[in-house]
Amino acid sequence: MRAPMPSRELGERVPGLIAVGGHPAVDMPEHVVAAAAEAARRPRYAPTRGLPELREAIAGEHAVDPEQNVLVTAGGMQGLYLAARAFGARTATHAPSFFFPQLVEAAGGRCAVARDWDELAALVDAKTSLVIVNTPVNPTGYAFREHDLDAIAAALERTDALLLSDEAYHGLLWDGVPHLSPLSHPALRERTLVLRSFSKTFAMAPWRVGYAVGPADAIETLARELAWQALAVDGVAQAAAHAALTGPRAWLDAAIAELAAMRPLAVAAANDAGLAARLPEGCAFVWAVVDGDDEEWSERLAREHGIPAVAGRHFHASTPHVRIPFGGRPEARDALLDALASLAARRRDARPSAARP
Repeated sequence: MRAPMPSRELGERVPGLIAVGGHPAVDMPEHVVAAAAEAARRPRYAPTRGLPELREAIAGEHAVDPEQNVLVTAGGMQGLYLAARAFGARTATHAPSFFFPQLVEAAGGRCAVARDWDELAALVDAKTSLVIVNTPVNPTGYAFREHDLDAIAAALERTDALLLSDEAYHGLLWDGVPHLSPLSHPALRERTLVLRSFSKTFAMAPWRVGYAVGPADAIETLARELAWQALAVDGVAQAAAHAALTGPRAWLDAAIAELAAMRPLAVAAANDAGLAARLPEGCAFVWAVVDGDDEEWSERLAREHGIPAVAGRHFHASTPHVRIPFGGRPEARDALLDALASLAARRRDARPSAARP
């Protein structure tokens, strides 16, 4: 039996959670809505690999061939699942990071977890079929440096493993921190499959459009999987994604600026409430150390304060943490700050020795 996604499971099990998320949430601008409306007026089957104009625009972002090296997917999640199905028989990944081991197991493969790059190098061998990395890292917000890419290249040097780089949050980086994709590393470029999503950077989560960029043979394999799974991604949603990618972005800049302003407020509120967090370099999560069992913290924060805090163990954290999103619409962000302030007041009123949230 496949385990449910932890963040979804929490929301389904505890009703009425604050509607924050890990990305901006805004009304779509007129040019995106108009593109979708025009596509809906006379809908057509999209090609399995995606609308040509969208693939052209994506290819231009990565300097690749739109026919050979690009596949449009139903969100980044479908890209992850397709890759796990096709290549994930023997997988290795790093932690803490997204729910890759759970996803690989759901797709029928096995996934080993490394705590650092030396451990990853020890795990990867000639039988390894897939290595998954994540930058910026969900949930910590850490962004890869050159030394990280060098370490990954060294770990994979004597293998034929495909490298999958989950870069869903590539557009949510703070304080001028650059995004370094494995595609930029000469020893990794030819073996790297990059997955990105319109959900995060473009605030289009409900539209479910993502994409894969990578080696032609890997893209061909994923396209065959997608054709039998779903035939193609919704052409109306793809038209909207194309308009967002190629059109004006002032609306998006404003949404991301709001998250940038929220970031220190959310971290400060979490620290005032007795959690221990630092400013993330990327993403829209507070990654906070907790004193005690992180599942217990997650349950109480959800039930008593409406805070959708996922326990760190689901991200394979080695110490107790919770992940708290601080994205979403203004009213949801305000509600999160109020909930954290309420938690802080409750803890101040409790005995100093109390460790309950």
